[in-house]
Amino acid sequence: MPAIANPILVSLALAFAFISTFPATAAGSAQAASAPQRTTHYPAIDPGFSRPDARRMPSRATLRAFLTELKSTRQANTFCFVQRRLDRPETAEPGLSVLSMIWHEGKAIYLVNLVGPGERYERDNALDPATEAQSLASRPGTVDLDTSVVPTDEDVGTSTFLVSRPWVDHMLAQCRRVGTQVRIPAFKPPAPRPGGGS
Repeated sequence: MPAIANPILVSLALAFAFISTFPATAAGSAQAASAPQRTTHYPAIDPGFSRPDARRMPSRATLRAFLTELKSTRQANTFCFVQRRLDRPETAEPGLSVLSMIWHEGKAIYLVNLVGPGERYERDNALDPATEAQSLASRPGTVDLDTSVVPTDEDVGTSTFLVSRPWVDHMLAQCRRVGTQVRIPAFKPPAPRPGGGS
């Protein structure tokens, strides 16, 4: 029976994994989500990308809570989710599966979760949408498309937070090709609960 990827353990690994995926870090399974260290050929049809497993995607309630957390509820927001299976040399753990979320209006790419080879993802039903949204919104390693993108793979250099324009364009193209689009219309966020909670 394959191992089950516990979402709490996965979420703990995400902070380390996404930060350690960038070029200046040691090799490891976390290199999966990173921008490449050298000039890379980005094929128009990349077989490593696929439509995401819906069980791995945040629910619409979680996305609404995410938008509430980031105070972005007054406009419609569009997300694209894409799943990618990594092999060497991008990872020391061939078969590692990365689920990414591109938030178009927020101009950012988030790492949602990782599933190791031979594992399957199982949502932690004890996590409510607000808790899951807070975790996603505060996750380190998010790629800010306004401030973290440089023109070429070479320009990334030894940076631990920059990605290249070709890498971003490839992610966007693969998400358009095989990703799952989710649109959340503008909405009025829930009133804060007494005692300061949201």
